[in-house]
Amino acid sequence: MKNLDSLGPKNGPAPHVDSQVGLPNPIPKTPAQEISLLKPKLTAYNKPKKRHWLLKSFVGVVMLAILVLGGILATKAMNLSDKIFVGQKYSFFQKIQFAIRGAFGGETLIGEDLGQVNILLLGIGGEGHDGPYLTDTMIVAQIRPDIGQATLTSLPRDYLVELPGNLGYRKINAAFAEGYNLHKDYSEAGKWATQTAEKVTGLKLPYFAVIDFKGFEKAIDLLGGVDVNVDRTFTDYQFPDSGIGYLPPVTFQQGPLHLNGEKALQFARSRHGNNGEGSDFARSLRQEKVINAFKTKAFELNLITDSGKINGLLGTFADHFHTNINPAEIFRLYNLTREKNIKKFLSSSLDETTGLVCPKILEDNGAWVLVPCPGKTADDIQNFFKNSFVIGKLKEENPVIWLGTSTDDKTEFAKAYKTIKGAGLTVWEVGYSQGPITENLVYQVNPKPASAEFIKNEVHAVEVTTPPPGIKIDKDKVDIIVILGQKN
Repeated sequence: MKNLDSLGPKNGPAPHVDSQVGLPNPIPKTPAQEISLLKPKLTAYNKPKKRHWLLKSFVGVVMLAILVLGGILATKAMNLSDKIFVGQKYSFFQKIQFAIRGAFGGETLIGEDLGQVNILLLGIGGEGHDGPYLTDTMIVAQIRPDIGQATLTSLPRDYLVELPGNLGYRKINAAFAEGYNLHKDYSEAGKWATQTAEKVTGLKLPYFAVIDFKGFEKAIDLLGGVDVNVDRTFTDYQFPDSGIGYLPPVTFQQGPLHLNGEKALQFARSRHGNNGEGSDFARSLRQEKVINAFKTKAFELNLITDSGKINGLLGTFADHFHTNINPAEIFRLYNLTREKNIKKFLSSSLDETTGLVCPKILEDNGAWVLVPCPGKTADDIQNFFKNSFVIGKLKEENPVIWLGTSTDDKTEFAKAYKTIKGAGLTVWEVGYSQGPITENLVYQVNPKPASAEFIKNEVHAVEVTTPPPGIKIDKDKVDIIVILGQKN
């Protein structure tokens, strides 16, 4: 079997690219079943190192605060609510009414009638950091009650946009900061961020929530730490310190592990771990572990009966967490996700690997930014966000594909390879010598329904229930087999 994947198969040897096929290393594109819009092109470059203070894990705590502690915040935090719920001036009795209305289903969320609720999640360094209000993390949360799913799609902080207020073109992470610096108000800063993100994503973003670096650590510590299971031992030799250098090597041992706020932050944030833990996929899994561990610990402690921890958490959120979602809406969001049993989030990122955004050095100031790649438009980028659920499902399934052909048509093989690999899927070439077939076939060795559906639509294939003849199948090394037939 011939290797065509830079990542390699499950338990397989080191990969290489078939020189006869002459394929570039393809880059993920939007894998929508009904929309085929991205035809990525490899762009080689050396990206400068970035030291992000916040990652998805911090913003995941924002979602946790909304979804898990929503009811508590609405009923126990009246004296702190003006700091948490920004841009809203309500009397004490109005806040009580909000809580009652939310608890008994008298509130609806913006977008709920259209089947999708969107929230912009922001992470900032906070006081004590350089650029305390620059959004090092920007994530669009899309919640679909009809299918009981939610997805988180990251916006790159270096993406070049036109800011409100006639400030010209800047990196998107400056939108929140400039809004705050001008108005000294979290609500106005949130408006600047959401308006800017709406132009990029094409989505209506009526809500925002922001949390800072210290809030994440304090929330974990107030719960007495969290317990996670480390899948494999790894070490990060490039974990940034509070300045411009690195900490001593950070190591996590395989097995159950109790983490305080600082270690939980390192575990979720690590970007350069060895032993297979340096990828975006591995980091996303670790972030999910921390978020789920926080949720589990919060329920185990039965926080509603612990006034001490309630007051501590509320104090932390009041100082480090701000949102324009009112208490009744938080109640509704909490109940909605519980009713629809939304327990996990799909995730994806608008980064260079999509083939949609490419690096550029600005001539006037030498700044390193991301812009749409040659041949790509704002519509392509907006479609990426509109298809985030399909992208997230493919990433979650993470299948290994064996691709073969029953003909000598190298062009069609190369086209199919680019299409499948371009969706971020692992692809290997497999030999097929049973003679030509009349149509493209897909066979699922292991159930990967979203990936199979995507391949069927993109390659125009028919799914079969019996394996292709003449191919020795190892279920530990392949999930889907695709055999190309004669072109009609």
